[in-house]
Amino acid sequence: MNVLIAEDDAPSRLMLQSMLTKWGYTVTAAADGDEAWRILGETRQESLVILDWMMPGIEGPEIVRRLRAKEDGNRHYIIIMTSSSTEDAAALALDAGADDFIGKPFNSNELRARVAVGRRVILLHQALMDKLHKLEAATEIISRLARTDALTGLHNRRSFSENFAMAASSARRNGYPLSLISIDLDHFKSVNDTLGHNVGDLLLTEFSALIAGMLRTEDLAARWGGEEFIILLSHSDGNAAASLAERIRSAFERTPNSAAPLPVTASFGVAQLREGEEESDLIKKADLALYRAKHEGRNRVVLSGR
Repeated sequence: MNVLIAEDDAPSRLMLQSMLTKWGYTVTAAADGDEAWRILGETRQESLVILDWMMPGIEGPEIVRRLRAKEDGNRHYIIIMTSSSTEDAAALALDAGADDFIGKPFNSNELRARVAVGRRVILLHQALMDKLHKLEAATEIISRLARTDALTGLHNRRSFSENFAMAASSARRNGYPLSLISIDLDHFKSVNDTLGHNVGDLLLTEFSALIAGMLRTEDLAARWGGEEFIILLSHSDGNAAASLAERIRSAFERTPNSAAPLPVTASFGVAQLREGEEESDLIKKADLALYRAKHEGRNRVVLSGR
């Protein structure tokens, strides 16, 4: 562990450096407060800091105050040293933000013990921060899993519904178009019955990847259930949504997939949110358009209202 010493008296600084090195610490020495502050500004690692109270440049308590004001997770353990005999010296040092105080001349065994306490505190703080980082990462994973469909990696139905409500509210408030694409894979049951559910699952993941690769960042795609998918398009009217649906349909028809040689295509229903309509109305319109696409022969895009 690194220890920074700030001591303007050269013999005292050399003695401190020698003792700390002997105790197994890596030592950086500064001859005044300005140099100490510069060194502290150049490194972001946690360290022990031993500061003389009175020294040229920035004095020890002021360095402590500045450090405490800027700390953002990396914390220093700071010991103030002084030869002052003032009864309030220790209290003033601790009030400034120091972790410990030791008078000069100091006892080497006492200094060793106090530095060892600082080392333990820093190691405990590092362990705590590491656990917090791991907890944050785990929380993010849990949150992502709660939002996504386990098979396809797309949003799940619950996540889609939450985002749909916010997107619809924003579209109404700001007056921009919002459209929905409802999708169903044609003859998917025959894939599961003939080739097995493993192939069916692989086909779903392939189609999901195709969708994801053709959407904008602001678009939202979800697995609605089984072989059904849904796409929400902000700032897109019905014609723009139908054009995207046609590009997806055509790409899927042309792309070899895991269900080959069985013919697997997709049918699409498209609808745009109109004034006075609720989210359920838009879903119903898209579903009715999808039903028409299926009824008219599958592997096609039908725009609601046409």
